[in-house]
Formats: sequence, structure tokens, C-alpha cells
Amino acid sequence: MFIATTLRKKNRISRGAIAEEMVVSLWILFLFLFFPLIDYATMGLRAFFLWFSCSQAAVAGAKGTVWSTNSYSGNYYTCIQTQATTTANQYVKMFSGITVTSGPTLTVYPQPITNTNAPALSTYTPTVGKYLDKSLYVPILQVSMTGSIQPFIVIPFLPAGVPGLNAPFSMTVVSAQQIENIDALAY
Repeated sequence: MFIATTLRKKNRISRGAIAEEMVVSLWILFLFLFFPLIDYATMGLRAFFLWFSCSQAAVAGAKGTVWSTNSYSGNYYTCIQTQATTTANQYVKMFSGITVTSGPTLTVYPQPITNTNAPALSTYTPTVGKYLDKSLYVPILQVSMTGSIQPFIVIPFLPAGVPGLNAPFSMTVVSAQQIENIDALAY
């Protein structure tokens, strides 16, 4: 009987101590583990949305029928530069916490077709009347954007200017897509 009573008291005392310590340890877990994980998960999601905006700009620009707005006008002709820029801006506006600091910048890279002995070109500048040889190259439209991502929860007790914790995180994203209409680069 004496042994059973002391064991019950011992169990009660140890459970009470755990309950008191759990409050402190939960706050420590929330402050140092849970909130930063939510912050970094949100920043990763916003980084994906910035890249997705760049990717959709490359897809929309690759479907254009002319390179410059000065070439043709009308409903049938869609400009590669205008389509890529407006698509990027539309997608960035859909998501909060993302600001574009520069871009989108469009660059055309002619990819040589294998087994053609085509000289490697670093970039290609589209000019009116100058056609890219379809038998030697496949034009690739590369869109690059630089933007900043806001943190979800600003942690105020850290030193000022820690990107991702209490300051915006700057990043550059790049996406490439094959241009569907090769003759669009000559207009």
C-alpha cells in the first residue's frame, strides 16, 4: 500500500513538471522553428510565382508573329516584345509580395541544328528584312526578369536588412522558349 501511494505521487509530480515546461518549449518552437518555416515557405512560393511569370512571358512571346511593333499593325499581327512584356506584368500583378525591379529583357539565341556545321552564334539581333536560316538554326527566346520578394512575416528583432527575414529578397529568373514563327524575327 505504501509503495502504491508513493508511485502515484511520483507520477503526479513528474506530469505536472512536464506541463509547466511544455508552455515554454512550445513558445520556443513557435518563435524559432514554426514562424521561420512559414516565412521561408511563403518566400519559396513567391519565388516560384516570379519564375512562373517569366516562363509565361517566354511562352506568350514565342507565339508572336512579328518582332517589333513598328513593323506591322492590326489584329492579325502580334508583337513578340509586347506580348512577352504584357504577359509578365499581368502574372506579376496576380500575386502579392512580388515586385519586378527590371525586365522583362528579351534575347534571341539561335540554337544550331545538329549535323549542319552551322557556326555558333552567341546572340541574334532581329532586324527588318534579315531572315534567320531555317535549315541551320532554331531561334530560342530567352526572357529574364529581376524582382524582389517580400517576406510573409517581418521579424523585427533581427538586425536591419537581412534579406528574406526583415527585408525583401532580390532574385533574377530566366526562362527560354523556342520561337514558333522563325520569320517573325525579320519583321
